[in-house]
Amino acid sequence: MDTNTQAELMALEAKSVRDKARKRLQSAINTLQRSMYDLECILEKLDEAQDDSKRARHMNAAINHLVCNIQPNLRIDLLANSQAELAVLAVQGAAE
Repeated sequence: MDTNTQAELMALEAKSVRDKARKRLQSAINTLQRSMYDLECILEKLDEAQDDSKRARHMNAAINHLVCNIQPNLRIDLLANSQAELAVLAVQGAAE
């Protein structure tokens, strides 16, 4: 394989890594936005609750949502993979 072809392949790979990183970060942003909407819905229920027992249940639902839904759906593992792939590109001196 000649040097020009090798450089083109490296540039394509670098672009793919960068695009994947961007998509993964956008996915995390989308997850956080959906979670904000879900929490706002719980807030409305909290405001409409007739007694503290119901308010406590809505707060429990909010806590459960934060713990069980947000972090697992952010796919922090994929974000970390993209960070590592970009670091490798930086060390290799991949062209922008």
